[in-house]
Amino acid sequence: MKRLAVVVIALLAGSLGGAQQTLTGPNITIYSDVALVEELRTLTISAGEKDYLIEDLPKTLLPDSVLFRPLKEIEIVEQEFLPAQELTGWQLLQNAVGQEVEVTVARGLVPKTYRGTLLSVEDGIVLQEVTGRVQIIKEFSEVSLAQLGEHRKAPALRWRIQSDSSRQLQGKLSYLASGLSWSAYYTAILNESETQMALTSWVTVQNTSGRDYKNAKLTLIAGELRRVAPPAPVSPPRAVVPLAAQEKEIETQPTFEYHQYEFPRKITLTDRQSLELSFIRADAVTVSKHYVYEAAVSPQVRVEIRSVNDGAHGLGIALPAGVVRLYKETQDVIQLIGEDSLGHTPTGEKIALVPGMAFDLKADRVLKDRQVVGRDELGRELYRDTYEITLRNQKDSDVVIEVKERLQGTWKIVSAEPSYEKLDASTVLFTVPVKARAAAKVTYTVEWKY
Repeated sequence: MKRLAVVVIALLAGSLGGAQQTLTGPNITIYSDVALVEELRTLTISAGEKDYLIEDLPKTLLPDSVLFRPLKEIEIVEQEFLPAQELTGWQLLQNAVGQEVEVTVARGLVPKTYRGTLLSVEDGIVLQEVTGRVQIIKEFSEVSLAQLGEHRKAPALRWRIQSDSSRQLQGKLSYLASGLSWSAYYTAILNESETQMALTSWVTVQNTSGRDYKNAKLTLIAGELRRVAPPAPVSPPRAVVPLAAQEKEIETQPTFEYHQYEFPRKITLTDRQSLELSFIRADAVTVSKHYVYEAAVSPQVRVEIRSVNDGAHGLGIALPAGVVRLYKETQDVIQLIGEDSLGHTPTGEKIALVPGMAFDLKADRVLKDRQVVGRDELGRELYRDTYEITLRNQKDSDVVIEVKERLQGTWKIVSAEPSYEKLDASTVLFTVPVKARAAAKVTYTVEWKY
């Protein structure tokens, strides 16, 4: 158990206690792997120094994160986190030490039953019968308990509070808890002409914290929040409950260096449950399709669906990271065309999704020639390489393929067909039209040295 001595006047790194109640639904702010819970509680306290219990807490509460902001001054002199006690068979036996029990031992055809007071379970069962005789039973088939031993079903905080009078204390209790997490995923449906897509988004909120949260105000935070120590892993949720679409739009705004999303209505999130909440919707996002061949990344020609996260393109809301499933309308049905990951995307940023590789577009890249044409003043060899890239289009329509070449060392292109654009210190771009059922070539010679 974790013990922590604190003295608190206005703000305290501690918690709350007593015959208390939650006055309103909690505020839950969920980050990628931890949640901040804040709720208004009351406590009836008596004069003097006494202990009080704060209950209805998650099992995954981080005790040293507890913060209580009382509306009136109060002194909390000690805190102890009391974890829940799981009811395994062996723990039940440990809790039953000192009680009357029956132990059945299978011996041949007729089982033998022993009755007495349970003395120990450290090395088998140690039982004292009414006659005073002590039995040490190593192997047994059944143990019957007269009553269930004391155990704590849910965690609690014990506070020792010093008060000069009896009164009701009210304040805001907040703490961090693991086992509350969220993730976003998107569905994008391209129209038949591949010029627009309908984008819908859902978030999955998971609760494995060991506590229910009723009528909670839910806020999600997107961003890279630094954590000194990662939370303990949690088991997967038990149930998935999809909810109806939001009646109002989700409010989104910056917070510190992150982005927060507030849901317009209260949410009830029960333990070991996974809720799917309607998130973002854009019915007509302007997009364009592009073909890219980048030999340093893949030997195939990839497909990119591009857009810009702004109002002119039908978006303009900060998009949290998530998986995007892309579909395309084809007559009366839709077909899955691929999946990609979207990173955190502020407004005004470009979007490029790669659903897959182009089946009818092929590329071959060949080093046609390499020569050593000299040495520099440090004795480093100067190479002259000639590359030929053949692009083949087996479609019934013309296409344009973007060829991105990564160049190494200190380099200079001495000849190129077609012309190129320098994107950065190590990348050049060739934009190549390729006729239907035909081929086109990129040829360039580069001099370079390490």
